[in-house]
Amino acid sequence: MSKKLRVALAVCAAVFALAACANKGGQTTASGGNSPVLAVVNGTNITANDFKAEAAALSPYAASALQNPKNRQKFLKNIEDKQLIVQKALAMGMDKDRRIVSELRRLKDTLLLGEFVKKEVIDKVNITDQDAKAYFEQNKANLGSVRISHILVPTEQEANDILAKLKAGQKFSALAKKYSLDPKTKDKGGDLGWVNWAQFGSTSLKDAAFKLKPGEVSGIVQSQFGYHIMKVTDKKPARESDFAGIKDALKEQIAEKKKEDLFKSYIKELRAKAKITQNLQNLSSINLVSSAPAEAQ
Repeated sequence: MSKKLRVALAVCAAVFALAACANKGGQTTASGGNSPVLAVVNGTNITANDFKAEAAALSPYAASALQNPKNRQKFLKNIEDKQLIVQKALAMGMDKDRRIVSELRRLKDTLLLGEFVKKEVIDKVNITDQDAKAYFEQNKANLGSVRISHILVPTEQEANDILAKLKAGQKFSALAKKYSLDPKTKDKGGDLGWVNWAQFGSTSLKDAAFKLKPGEVSGIVQSQFGYHIMKVTDKKPARESDFAGIKDALKEQIAEKKKEDLFKSYIKELRAKAKITQNLQNLSSINLVSSAPAEAQ
């Protein structure tokens, strides 16, 4: 799963847990349904599903303590206390506060986004072993191993400067020895040796590396470590015997690509039908409290 999708769903899970006890007085709780009622607070049900949602937010150690009946009763009392405070806040009209209304709108948007992504994207993508095998057969040339060198630097500007030097004819190995931050490969001219497809931890680095032919140099690729420029010096295609070892990783990669493509197609379709106006003057006037430099994503 891609990073953006994972973040969206993680946020949604947290919001569901929070919402379980944040219901209005006189109404059923967020869990609804036929969940057994554990307590009633001024007409508001606290159900087994509410209890489970609250317990899911605990550490494994704290959750294990709920096996004790007395601890369960104490935990239920805490949920009751939360509901009393929520009801008091509602009686005081705090739900009408601008900040609360704005936060609730954002939480609702987050829930809807997560639900849409789950039902219309994640649940609709199913990759089989046969899909993985077909992809393997079509892409053997880029699923084997590469003899690769790299130059790692901390900023994009430095990477651009090195790329310019390479284009001007300077040797990759010499630039790696002079500028690369990787202590394991720096003195070897950036040489990482032979690396097989499954060994690449970063998808962006893997994709860039295996697209290269021997002798070719990549563009700038960002990872958690910094900015890379790579050079492939040799390349071997995958063998039939390699498939079993990379099948699961292939299925995950194919699924991620399909999810991203499906999500992008939804966005494209929605934007084509939508009427959207922007006020870039107002956008530029926003005062963001941050010391980080602005970067276009």
